[in-house]
Amino acid sequence: MTSDSREDYLISILRLSDGEKNVKTTELAEFMNVSPASVTEMTKTLAAEGLVIYERYRGIRLSEEGMSIARQLRKKHHVIEHLLVDCLGMDHQDAHEEAHKIEHSISDDTSIRICNMVGNPVDEDCAYCSDPCKRYNQGSMNIVQLNTMAKNKGGIIAYIKSDSSDDIRKLNSIGFVPGREVKIESILMDGGDRIIKIGDNMIALSYDLASTVFVDVS
Repeated sequence: MTSDSREDYLISILRLSDGEKNVKTTELAEFMNVSPASVTEMTKTLAAEGLVIYERYRGIRLSEEGMSIARQLRKKHHVIEHLLVDCLGMDHQDAHEEAHKIEHSISDDTSIRICNMVGNPVDEDCAYCSDPCKRYNQGSMNIVQLNTMAKNKGGIIAYIKSDSSDDIRKLNSIGFVPGREVKIESILMDGGDRIIKIGDNMIALSYDLASTVFVDVS
């Protein structure tokens, strides 16, 4: 059986149990639209690999390793969905189906880069990330919002954080993506536009839009 099939089973168990309860084989078969015999066969395989724990009459639960794989995969799925919806304007259902196809092949590093670019919200799956971002480790005093920075101060964009797909698309289209160097050239007035140097360009951002850009000033 393919690695993709294994991952499909792991994330399905996670979705049904939320990592807390056992899942019946019949319940899993119905959820995945496969035969109970297929679930039994895969359960034996995953148990032999140490990814699930099967208890007769009680069902299946994820092992610690299986939980880590499933949560990382679920986070990738959500990251891809946000990219397709917020940056490409795709319908949510279409994005969900496309994310299911992509989540198995995308690398952890690429997923993390996309997550920082589209501003995915921090959730419980972030604890299983191979390289937790600065949003997850919020104790750092080196991350500040762009709108709070003084004139002539600069740094590296760490991540974008916004509930607005339009804002994310606008920022991405004009070059405000993680890893880019930015500097405050001037401030028009309190609560007014910030003139930002990014690369060779000077761009005016409103106070509110600048507040969605988080900069590493270390």
